Parts: sequence; structure tokens; C-alpha cells
Amino acid sequence: MQESILSDVTVIDMTEGVAGPYAAMVLADMGANVIKIERPAGDWSRPADHNTVAGAENGQFIALNRNKRNIGLDAASPGGKRILERMIGRADVLISNYRPGVMARLGLGYDECRALNEALIYCTVSGFGQHGDYAESPASDTIIQAMSGVMSVIGEKDGPPMRVGFPLIDMAAANSAVQAILLSLYGRMKGRQGANIDISLMAAALAMMSGVFTRFLASGTVPQRQGNQNPTLAPAGAFLASDGRYISIAILRDSHWRKFCTAMELEHLADDPRFRINARRVENRKILDEIVVKMIAQQPSAYWLDRLGAADILCGPINSFADVVADPALASQLPLIDPLVPSVPQAVGGPIRMNGTYNKTYRPPPAKGQHTREILSEFGFDDGEILEFLDAAAVFERPEP
Repeated sequence: MQESILSDVTVIDMTEGVAGPYAAMVLADMGANVIKIERPAGDWSRPADHNTVAGAENGQFIALNRNKRNIGLDAASPGGKRILERMIGRADVLISNYRPGVMARLGLGYDECRALNEALIYCTVSGFGQHGDYAESPASDTIIQAMSGVMSVIGEKDGPPMRVGFPLIDMAAANSAVQAILLSLYGRMKGRQGANIDISLMAAALAMMSGVFTRFLASGTVPQRQGNQNPTLAPAGAFLASDGRYISIAILRDSHWRKFCTAMELEHLADDPRFRINARRVENRKILDEIVVKMIAQQPSAYWLDRLGAADILCGPINSFADVVADPALASQLPLIDPLVPSVPQAVGGPIRMNGTYNKTYRPPPAKGQHTREILSEFGFDDGEILEFLDAAAVFERPEP
């Protein structure tokens, strides 16, 4: 692997699932030495769905754990704690997403870890943060989507609340954790000591809704579900064409409205008092949509996309994953990488393109305990000590195939 900016940064990854593993993997993609601590029962996301790969690991695990090494370790055992204390004492970053209180019970709370290493950047990722009445409550992306209000604004106006179909909040929290860790690493370069970073999924969810939530705080008006319509713009939403395919259209400014009218041959509506400015179009959305919906339904999607695109109107097809990869122009922009897993030819990498290239996979997602001996040796344990740890089940190695 080519030396990178983070090559001399060691990260202890005590995480499972989505948010924590993704944060640690982003740092690994940047070149950090990320060591995944895996308990005997294993990261619960390894067999979390039926889309198993090579009989063991699923797509999610592959997508969130590349470029890491793995030590199988029982943190609750005396030997396991001894190992962790030495590792933490020499590391730069520790990331944990166990439920609040677990690290403290292991004797690895922030104060204990800071005593081992004043320069340590200690980052916790949890549902509700480390303090408060909800702190020790179980949480997941789905539960936080519900409790944060995200689901309350998703779905059809007269339908039930709906969840986003992928772990949106987990990923947002992970990216916030990475930002905070990089900021703290920069702080150390400026002469500061370590940091105690507290990232909650709840805060990440609210931050993503900052605009709409701030409007609520200012007005007291609770936003309602709008389906595919943008509640602040009109026309803006999903429209069904004659070929059965939906297209998305968004009119951002009043100047776009005039272009839209020309492209749709609706010039007589351009100066209609009901539609001339966006505020009136939003008020009269139902009337406007009745006109636009009927027109879009008369021609196939390609016809409208060509016409609206030529008029510089924001528009696009509503694609499935299969549509995305089948579109050469879109596919050429995807951050697709080789995950180094024989049965998985491609995976989605990070979105950062630097100096013309995306980060690559230099290590496939590790098996449980795959690098146990190698890592113990690097942290100064001799062969005799390693055998004692193995005999005491403080650590374990990758099982034989």
C-alpha cells in the first residue's frame, strides 16, 4: 500500500453494525492502520441478512469493513483487557458504538483510557448520546428514524409514516464521527491533547433535517407528509409518463418556471397570477399538478426528459439500481471498487475522488481473528505470551476453513 496522510494513525475499532464500522472504514480508506476488535460471538452484522457471500459474510459487512485488520479478543477477560490497555496506550483513536455504559463496565471508559493515553481521541457513537434518560436505551437506525421525526415527514399525505429504505442516519452519524476525528487529529498537530467525542444518531438525524426543523422551531407549525412533492417548491416531484416510468422535476426559481412553461407549451400559464411566483404555485399546487400530471402522462419519459433537459430544467428519471448501472454516463461516475472478495466483483467505495482517483481496497474485509497473532506481535507480546492468551481464550484466531 502506498503511504498516505494517515499512515501513521492507529485506530482501535470496537464497533459493530453500520455507523461505527463505516466510520472506521473511512479512516482505513484514508490509509489509517485500523484494527477491528471482534468479540467471540462476532460482529452481529456478519450474518445479518440472507445475501451471504462466500457462505459467511454479507454484502453489508463487505461494504463496511474493507482495509481493516482483525484481532479476535474477549474484552471481558483479564488477558483481553490487558491487551486492550496496551493497544489503547499506543493508539491514536478509539471508536466504540456499544451501548453507553458497556465500555465503562469493561474498565475502558473515557477517564480510564485517558489515563492510559492523554493524546487518545476517544469517539463514541450511540443512539442517544452518553448522557440523559434515553442514553442506555437500545437504538438502531430504524428506531431513530421514528423517534427523531424523520418518518413523520416521509410518505404520502394521507398515508402512514414511512422509513428511508437504507441506514441513512447511521451513515450520517458515521460521517460526523470521521469529521470530528479528523478535526481532533488536526488539533493534536496544533498542540492540543486528545478529545472525547460523543456522536449520537439522534443528533445526526436532526442535523440532516436542520432546515425543516428550524422552520418548525420558528413557526410552531408541524410539517406534514407530502409524498414525492417538495413542500417548498412547485412543480417539484415525481410524475408518471406514458411508458410507465416516473420522472422527477424540480422548478427552483421563477425564471425556471417561465422556461418550464415554454418547454411544456404552457406559455399561457407563465404570467397566470396563480402560478407566476413560487409561493402562489405552492398554494395552488393541486390545480397546477392536475395540469402537469395529465400532460406528462401523454408522452414517454424520454420525450419529456429531452424537452425539459434542452430547456435547462432540473429533471431526471427515477432509477432503480439496475437502471443506474445500465446508464453508461452514470456508471462512469460511480465510485465502484474491487472489494478483493472473489465472489463479489465490485462494491461501492467512498465518494471522495482525490487527484483523479477514488480510494481503493488494499485489504478485503477480514475474517474473525484473521490477524490476531500479527497484531499481538506488533504491540510487543512475545510468542509465549501469545500462546498463553490463546490458551486462556483471551484471544482467538481465524478458524480453519
